[in-house]
Amino acid sequence: MSRPLYFIPDWDDLVDPRYDFLSDTPAGKGWEQERYAHELLDRPPYDGILVSKVVEEKSKQRRARMRSLGVHGALRVPDTFPVIGDCGAFGYIDEPVPPYTSPEILEYYTQCGFDYGVSIDHLIAKTDFPDRELRYEITRENAREFIALHKKQGLSWVPVGAVQGWDAESYAALAREMVAMGYEMLALGGLVRASTDLIVAVATEVRRVIPAETRLHLFGVTRAGLLEHLVRLGIYSVDSASSLRRAWMGSTDNYHMPEGDYCAIRIPVPGKRGPMKLLEGTALKRAQKLERASLEGMRAYDRGERDLDSLLKTLGAYEEIYNPGKPSRLKHYERTLRARPWQRCDCAICRDAGVEVAIFRGNNRNRRRGFHNTHVLYNRFLSL
Repeated sequence: MSRPLYFIPDWDDLVDPRYDFLSDTPAGKGWEQERYAHELLDRPPYDGILVSKVVEEKSKQRRARMRSLGVHGALRVPDTFPVIGDCGAFGYIDEPVPPYTSPEILEYYTQCGFDYGVSIDHLIAKTDFPDRELRYEITRENAREFIALHKKQGLSWVPVGAVQGWDAESYAALAREMVAMGYEMLALGGLVRASTDLIVAVATEVRRVIPAETRLHLFGVTRAGLLEHLVRLGIYSVDSASSLRRAWMGSTDNYHMPEGDYCAIRIPVPGKRGPMKLLEGTALKRAQKLERASLEGMRAYDRGERDLDSLLKTLGAYEEIYNPGKPSRLKHYERTLRARPWQRCDCAICRDAGVEVAIFRGNNRNRRRGFHNTHVLYNRFLSL
């Protein structure tokens, strides 16, 4: 059996390719000047991209690009690069009904040139969700109308039936119905927070009741403990941005390598966030001095011109200012600095930015590290 395809959800994750790290100055801003991960790495770190309508609607510029350039043009990928469109049920989970209609979504997928389009579902976030039966019925009837209209209009893109449920049996029952409706590809939603055991149980039961040739997509799950099961379960594709987002949302696991995760070294800008926002006068000047010393120390350490102990002392002094009264990350910093992962990684991000990738500071470092993390995850998919 072949490995599953990995799709990355698009959230306009862009960086400035000519960003000046020494002066922390961008060369340009905006979609035209910035670049996606697939434009900076030697090869795209994913097999395709997932675009959710609720995300697209948050930006007028994004909507305009989608309509004028098509989804492939807006993402700057070839027409042969697969793009899945969905509604983004997480974005309207608190609404009594989805804010879209099937005719509206069919027109959107067609106009923008998606390769796959997912029917309108309504998320059942947990087993005891108060109106789970209603949401289940809404998901079923939307899927029925969606594929009927798709067939009637003779559309060329692949219709995907969104499956919701609260246990293995409910997912399987709806999946069986959707195959009978005519779907040849299904997507299982609502499993992001589910245990690995439940995800495996759901996928196993769904696979048991549908034809072997029916393709299965899993929304939002690429966790390490699940990867070994994907091939056995016959999963066609998955999507998740968790590796990318850990770069700035993780506490101590935001720089990923094949052998394990490392902690990026925080060197925040004084006066912007948290306790340092209140600094002024002498206290602010001291913070700025330690900020500069930390940045210069990281670069000197990278060049072999600074010893580890003295660098950790500087980083620790700065940490006391930006993270007062909270657990120290110095032990995690020491592990990262001893390993020097940025020097061992052969991806274009680490080659070009070097030690800057290991610094937790602003979009152009943090999101680059996220691109690197996605590259590491994709290599795991390639090895399945």
